[in-house]
Amino acid sequence: MASFNSIDPQLKAYLLRQRLPDIFEALFVGLTTSRPDDPNEFIKSCLREYQTGKNFDLLWDSFVPEKDRPAIRVFKRTFIEKFFSLKDLAELKYYFYFQPSEEQKRKAAQAYKDKLQSKHFNAWLGYYMKKVEKRRKEIAELKRADDYYKRNMVSKTFHVWYSWKCNRLRNQQLAAPIIAEKFRLVALQNAKQTAFRAWLKITQHASDTNKWFKRYDMLNSDEEENQEQEEQEEPLGEDFISKLPHRASNRIFSYLNVLDRITCSIVCRAWKVMVQDRTLWTQVDLQKIKARATDKVVVNLAHKYRSYLCNLNLRSCTRVTTTSLQYVGECRNLQELNLSDIKYLSADVISAIGTGCINLLYLNISGCHFDDGVLRMLARHYINLQYLSLARCYGFTNAGLYYFMMGKGLHKLYFLDVSYCRQITEEGMHYIARGCPLLNSLWLNNLISLNNTSIYYFTKYCTTLEKLSMLYAPALTDTALMYIAESLPYLTTLCIEGNQNITAAGVRALGRGCSYLVHLYIVDCMHVGDSGLKGFSSTKGLRVLNLSDCVQISDQGLRNIIEGPSGSQLKEINVTNCLRVGNNSLFRIAQRCQNVTYLRLCYSDFVSDAGVELLGNMQSLRCLDLSGCPVGDAGLASLGNNPNFRNISISECKQVTDVGIQKMCSKLLLLETFDISYCANVTDYALKFLAFSCRELVRLNLSGCHQLTDMSVSYVSGGCHYISHLNISNIPSLTDKALRFLRHGCRLLQRLDVRSCPRITYSPIERLENAKCMVQHSIDLKEMKLSPILPLSLTHRRPISTGYGIFPIPNHAY
Repeated sequence: MASFNSIDPQLKAYLLRQRLPDIFEALFVGLTTSRPDDPNEFIKSCLREYQTGKNFDLLWDSFVPEKDRPAIRVFKRTFIEKFFSLKDLAELKYYFYFQPSEEQKRKAAQAYKDKLQSKHFNAWLGYYMKKVEKRRKEIAELKRADDYYKRNMVSKTFHVWYSWKCNRLRNQQLAAPIIAEKFRLVALQNAKQTAFRAWLKITQHASDTNKWFKRYDMLNSDEEENQEQEEQEEPLGEDFISKLPHRASNRIFSYLNVLDRITCSIVCRAWKVMVQDRTLWTQVDLQKIKARATDKVVVNLAHKYRSYLCNLNLRSCTRVTTTSLQYVGECRNLQELNLSDIKYLSADVISAIGTGCINLLYLNISGCHFDDGVLRMLARHYINLQYLSLARCYGFTNAGLYYFMMGKGLHKLYFLDVSYCRQITEEGMHYIARGCPLLNSLWLNNLISLNNTSIYYFTKYCTTLEKLSMLYAPALTDTALMYIAESLPYLTTLCIEGNQNITAAGVRALGRGCSYLVHLYIVDCMHVGDSGLKGFSSTKGLRVLNLSDCVQISDQGLRNIIEGPSGSQLKEINVTNCLRVGNNSLFRIAQRCQNVTYLRLCYSDFVSDAGVELLGNMQSLRCLDLSGCPVGDAGLASLGNNPNFRNISISECKQVTDVGIQKMCSKLLLLETFDISYCANVTDYALKFLAFSCRELVRLNLSGCHQLTDMSVSYVSGGCHYISHLNISNIPSLTDKALRFLRHGCRLLQRLDVRSCPRITYSPIERLENAKCMVQHSIDLKEMKLSPILPLSLTHRRPISTGYGIFPIPNHAY
């Protein structure tokens, strides 16, 4: 076969597909290079090797041994192409020999796509970088312009201020001699006025002394019995109220209750016009006449004054039923409503009030019996409510509290009180926390089931809490305090009492986490010691500190707070029954706490006269309680150095005598409350100086002073005319004569305690009761068919606070 030009093209395609030109070239190169003795056998072995090799790569030197392979190609490619006429079949060869596979096509497409993306991305990146650079230059230009404007304005302002300063200095230099002359004239006038006041004070004191002795002589005589009706009567037919200015008459009628106002309105036409003034009916308090407050009264008030009634108090009005309460919803401007201690509330009543009084902000339903339907209505209609009290309500369950979370109302609550609601479990607390995220004040007192998980819910969802009270919650541990310290950094008030699981570790973590605490009330926590108070060493804003009955606290623990940043800002300190606190703490208090106004150191064996003498120099101190402390006359005498004292209690101080009381009272002319109960060495001599010096006394406790007689009561009634609360119980030497002195001398007396006074009969007690004085006595009244008087409490063994109450209820709360 000389040439392949004349053969069928399909045959040529077959030869190319079977790679016969390549096989021919490889065999030919192998024969020419190896030169075997038996060419046929060599060709057979080569073809056999090509046929059996699965991955055999056929090249021009494939059949040449590796050691004999030439460096260059033996036959040129053009020879093979001419021999087999391959140039005419280039197209066919490309189709059969160089056709790409699907994988190669996919890779080629992907490469092309990547190349396009890269090209477009580079183009976009270049455009974006130019834009960023342009924006950066614009910002820089704006900043330079702003800096230039500020410098210009500062320069102008400085020039204006400098000109003003020069003018002011010039005016001050001109005014200095004029001011000096005026000051000299004012100082001269003040000196004259001071001399006149001193003379007037001495004159009045001498006049009062003269009147006191005259009154004392009259009290010892029987002439006082004939002078009981010595009161000048107003001339008949004259109306002085109508002649007063409108503001003054309005103020007078504001002190009357609702029924008294209605009675005054039928006196004359002028009084009726004054009584019907709208400012007198914006606040209506029916608690003062709760025995006479009926449905008819409530309905008439709601109809007549509904347009301007803003504050309605129905506390303890048990005769008011749900029938009349529905009419309260007609008062569209009502903002404060108190329904506490009413027997029963229904869902219809709450719905009617909530639908009508859309601006209601304050609602108190504590002590009422109701079911979950009432809570459902609260969550549905009371959208703007901010203050809600559910204390002592036992009828609802956790299912009712579910509406707190799901309803559209109650989400703006600012204050919530659920004290004594022991049916609330952990699930109910979760609903409250989820539904009231804006809570600021939360009262959780006397809840036995309150645990750490409940506190965790409140710290998680109510992050705005500032005031938290958890009195008598025995299930809480240090974990709850750690939750509070971690999640409530802005807490200002914390109250804990009667918990034996809280230790110093929890209190220390609380002090470190809540750096904005203002009121700290940790009472009767036996395991809280000095190490716990170390956490408050860096607290800056602490004002009220109450650590009563924490027996492990000593002087070292108080030192951490007193010598810290809060020492100079403390207002109240109460360490009652902290037996380890003594004179060392008093020394630091007198040195650091110059703003303290209230101090209780009851029943501390380490407080003596040396420490009390330091307190006499604290001019800011107003209230001091040293009950049960070993304080004597020297300590009391030093208290007279502070004339600003208002309340002093030295109950059960066995070493106090008449000498100490005389020295103290001679300088405390503004004393209002004084407690010397169970001071066995006090006699009538001390009461004589007390009544003569402290004429502003309002409360006096003389219980258990067995050496006192009727003369002491005569001194008090002759000198202290402002006495409203008096305790003379457990004084066996008192007789009916003492009550006669009180009836004539203390016309403002409101409460009197004469228990365990066997020589006092019921006849003078009845006269005092007729004078609207509440008397507590121990006389058997069963035979006389009289009911005993309610008990009287003049002193509180554990007062929570005086000037800065532990329960900061809003001003509109009752």
